[in-house]
Amino acid sequence: LLIRDPRGSMQSRKHRVWCPGRPDCDDPSTVCSDMQLDYEAAIELSQRFPRRFRVVRYEDLSLNPYKMTKEILQFYGLPYHPEVKMFLDTHTKQDVGGVSSTYRDSKSAPFHWTKDLTFDEVKIIQDSCVSAMRSWGYRNATSERELYDNFNPLLPYSVS
Repeated sequence: LLIRDPRGSMQSRKHRVWCPGRPDCDDPSTVCSDMQLDYEAAIELSQRFPRRFRVVRYEDLSLNPYKMTKEILQFYGLPYHPEVKMFLDTHTKQDVGGVSSTYRDSKSAPFHWTKDLTFDEVKIIQDSCVSAMRSWGYRNATSERELYDNFNPLLPYSVS
């Protein structure tokens, strides 16, 4: 299961023509209710299938693409081929192309929302996502200043 900070998800979806007007896509309450249900399902699945089910936070993968990719492949018993490293070398260091491109500066991509959303938008999402954000280890921004000053939203989390 891949999970992402709801503020990042909502910011990204603003730029998609298919999203506006669809509650399952652009309504923070619906998105975060789904995230909380995902958390509850993840607990059950990780207990029932401890060697087959894994959660990956998008931000953790983006900040540490080599380490996380190795861990994911190892978890599923797959080798870390040189082609995987080459793909990461060419796809995680710079932005090339548009919003749907697979070439991204992976370390800045997950936190783009901190610059693109207003603090009012962030607050609306956070207020709708209290339990989901707590469950998945995402910290609230408490002020506009904090948000725009290298805000780190990541906290530890567990589904076990």
